[in-house]
Amino acid sequence: MDTKHLPENIVDDRGTLACRDAGLPATRRQLAHVEPEHLRALDRISIEGLEVFANHGVFPEENALGQKFVVSVTFYTDTRRAGETDDLSASIHYGEAAHAIDEFMREHTFKLIEAAAEGVADMLLGRYPSAYGVRVKLEKPWAPVGLPLSSVSVEIERTRA
Repeated sequence: MDTKHLPENIVDDRGTLACRDAGLPATRRQLAHVEPEHLRALDRISIEGLEVFANHGVFPEENALGQKFVVSVTFYTDTRRAGETDDLSASIHYGEAAHAIDEFMREHTFKLIEAAAEGVADMLLGRYPSAYGVRVKLEKPWAPVGLPLSSVSVEIERTRA
């Protein structure tokens, strides 16, 4: 499929950005950007507790042997058209997204779960253009800290920039 690229700036015959006269943002980047506080008003699609066996960690043993990670993701999107049409193509396919997360986590190696969470968020925003933002929680239940605990985790929220 061909990807069409629109110009960032559209200049009218007066040399000004045409969309400024309409009170709209000047560039596509501004149109796509969502402030984090606006995410609360959007619909959500969630994947909770996806277990992935992958090789992330600071210690060489973690990278060599691997361990369990638990990933939870919330997509901030608009589900109205999907709800009205009952058409999966109008939504985010959470089954495909779960497999994409699993594949990403297994194919990449990060020292920090913070970096792994950033990578997952970036991949999801790139793959699902209808997502205005994502929240990624990455848990590491077998973290080698030498004390009893149920899990360590990092949770991030990212919007389109």
